[in-house]
Amino acid sequence: MSSTRTSLTHPGGDAAPLPPAEDDSREARQRRAILRGAAAALREHGSGVGMAEVARTAGVGRATLYRHFATRDVLLEALSQFAADESVRALLAADLAGVPVPEAIVRATRALLVVGREYWTVADRGPAEDPTARELAVSGPLVELAARGQQEGVLRTDLPAARLGLLHGVLIQGALLYPQLLGEDLDEAAGTVARLYTDGAAASAAPLLRGPLPGDPLPGTPLPDGSLRGSSLPEG
Repeated sequence: MSSTRTSLTHPGGDAAPLPPAEDDSREARQRRAILRGAAAALREHGSGVGMAEVARTAGVGRATLYRHFATRDVLLEALSQFAADESVRALLAADLAGVPVPEAIVRATRALLVVGREYWTVADRGPAEDPTARELAVSGPLVELAARGQQEGVLRTDLPAARLGLLHGVLIQGALLYPQLLGEDLDEAAGTVARLYTDGAAASAAPLLRGPLPGDPLPGTPLPDGSLRGSSLPEG
């Protein structure tokens, strides 16, 4: 079974689309039930789960399942897009613009962890090679939040907002990949991720990497201007 591919690690575009309004027709409700059942079956049984188990978990017959999704690949592609839409809806519901940046970071982190714990069921959890606009829209609010933090003097400006937003998404992905490291409590996990991000991205963050880094010339090595690299490390 191929994997879904929703990712939080792609910078958002300038005009990230809003998720489509939910259709309340019987067919649409049934489709959503199947997608949620597929996510639950994947969580429980892994990427090798069969369509029969998906149908059972979703509470529908196999004929109904195949009427909506002809193959497993089609089902998983739809699940990827559905998860992306659910993520964007969660971020919109979090009202990030209505609170200060630090609280907005916690809210965004928590919102994506809630959705991620339900849909983070993929075998290949790397970023999509060719993400759709709906998938890119997931990271858009994180980039916008980073840019706002920079404008308000809360977040560092030596890195572009797109990169800060991407790194925020990477930390959230890490929390979903290794939940045992952060614990099962949602608020605690969200607080830990938000704290790690804000501590590293804070405008007042003091650089911890001092002196030569890997690849730097060794002390005494001639530099392009003819001078020699000093033999002592910069003082803190």
